[in-house]
Amino acid sequence: MSFRCDLLDAAVSEEVLKALRPAELQLALAALQELEARDQAILRQWQMRLERAEYEVALAERRYQEVDPSNRLVANTLERRWNETLLHLQDLKKQAAECQRQEARVFTPEQKAKVLALARDFPRLWHAPSTQAKDRKRMLRLLIKDITVNKLIEQRQLSVHIRWQGRACTDLSVQLPPKAADRFRYPSAEVDRIRELARRLTKAEIADQLNREGRRTPKGLSFTAKAIHWICWRYEIPPAQLKKKEELTVQQVAEQFGVGIGVVHYWIKHHIIQTRRLNERAAYWITLNTEDEQKLREWVRNSSRIHSDS
Repeated sequence: MSFRCDLLDAAVSEEVLKALRPAELQLALAALQELEARDQAILRQWQMRLERAEYEVALAERRYQEVDPSNRLVANTLERRWNETLLHLQDLKKQAAECQRQEARVFTPEQKAKVLALARDFPRLWHAPSTQAKDRKRMLRLLIKDITVNKLIEQRQLSVHIRWQGRACTDLSVQLPPKAADRFRYPSAEVDRIRELARRLTKAEIADQLNREGRRTPKGLSFTAKAIHWICWRYEIPPAQLKKKEELTVQQVAEQFGVGIGVVHYWIKHHIIQTRRLNERAAYWITLNTEDEQKLREWVRNSSRIHSDS
């Protein structure tokens, strides 16, 4: 499994800074005060149990001391009970000591003030250029126990599970950047818009319209006719049918009158026939009426140069 570490580092750093905000620490300290009160109550209960056990030990000892030594059966029974109370007291002391070690420590007001002051200075310390990566790692180890990362390939995400030293857990989702091919692939919305415009506009006009709409290529550039041409080829977008039904191409006119294409271009250059052109690079579309056709046929019939060329 591989992924960009800077994305995960930024997400974890944000969670650490969020956890150490003064407001968050105020809540944590308030919760700590509640835990301290609970610990004190539990310790008081242990103290009462120890006092009760010590009383039972003292009572058993006094009874044993007061028994008649000649009454061996009673003396043995009282001695056994005294030993049992002593063992019970010893066991309670061990349990109480273990419980006291596991409970939260009590913070003084001065310590709490230092914690809040550190929270206010921590973001500046974390982002300081002088703070090295190894120092940040040491700070993280004081706060985070471990991090589990799972890569969701289809969703292009990282599923991050953070376990804090205080036993709390946080789940994050980190979005991975698209692949290089996907970053420069035209979105379907852009392609659909170009397909719509291609029904009535030329490629240069499509580029101008997209630029007026504030659209940009995946690389952040303005659209050009060349870019539109590539998109139309890549996504099989047919060109606009802008030629009128009655209009003819240069090749069609040449075939109709039995002349070369150069002759037709001569007619166009000298405005002998009517043409229409979308732009300087577009093809000529020619409109001929009955009078124009008759005139051109006579031209061909009476031109010795055309006959000699043919």
